[in-house]
Amino acid sequence: MKLRPTVIALVALAGCSTVSITSEWKDPAWRGPPASSVLVVGVARSDTTRRLFEDTFVGQLKAAGIRAAASYDSIPPGEGGSAKLGDLVKSTGSQAVLVTRVQRVEDRINVSPGPGGPYGGGFYGWYGGAWASTPEVTQTTLVTLETSVWDARADKLVWTVNTRGVATTDIPKATETLANTLIPKLKADGVLR
Repeated sequence: MKLRPTVIALVALAGCSTVSITSEWKDPAWRGPPASSVLVVGVARSDTTRRLFEDTFVGQLKAAGIRAAASYDSIPPGEGGSAKLGDLVKSTGSQAVLVTRVQRVEDRINVSPGPGGPYGGGFYGWYGGAWASTPEVTQTTLVTLETSVWDARADKLVWTVNTRGVATTDIPKATETLANTLIPKLKADGVLR
């Protein structure tokens, strides 16, 4: 099985504390059968992040009754790993390859105005009103991930979703959240058994 170099390109993988599916696609011509074994590939610049992601997602797939393997032991980071990917798919007996990568990271700043302006009554009344009307400013970092599933038997992209969530540094917890969102969807869509 071959993946395009753009899919294997290294990017910083970030996790999300909660995720929602923002877009999805399934190949309407793909008839299956659903996969019962999956090779998990996390695309990340950090080898530690990749290992945490792959190990956690593999554990979640196994808990859902799917045979799964991580790619990091056999596939080195970077584009050079694509040459070994086909051999790894065969040696693990994987019927599908699940690839997750960061698509976008964006900072959002929200300014909530206070409940009104400064009030009269001299300086003391003005000061109390000014304090009460100070806006609240919050910053949130949102991460959009793209997760794709390739049918290794047909060497074909069959399913992809984009998810969005608030960034976190707890990669295992974020990966569990992502897996708990995607695995039931993959089963419902007939991609996994």
